[in-house]
Amino acid sequence: MKTLKVYGKLILFFLLFLSIFSFLLTLGNIGNLFFTKGSDMIIFIGMIFVFFLIGFHFGKKAEKKGYLEGCKVGILLIVLLFLINLIFFRTLFSIERIIYYLILLLSSIFGSMIGINKKH
Repeated sequence: MKTLKVYGKLILFFLLFLSIFSFLLTLGNIGNLFFTKGSDMIIFIGMIFVFFLIGFHFGKKAEKKGYLEGCKVGILLIVLLFLINLIFFRTLFSIERIIYYLILLLSSIFGSMIGINKKH
């Protein structure tokens, strides 16, 4: 039950981040602060950063094999992202999307590997 609570908090944090990040980017696009390709790059870098931080957080809590913890968390968040994309944008898999998800997964794994080493 504790695991469900931890992952539930993770999902809520991630959805809150997505909402706030999307709102800020929308405000930026309304004010013509970003152009389309620039906002896509900002979203990509922001997602890499968040996946890294979440992986780092879970890696610090892991006893051993931090990369597995990062993999679990990364896959959970990628499934959530995939469902959001499927529901709202009706996008399925493409080679670009698969590479995007792999980079996010590697970011989470890398963050958890660093997190487990920064534990002490």
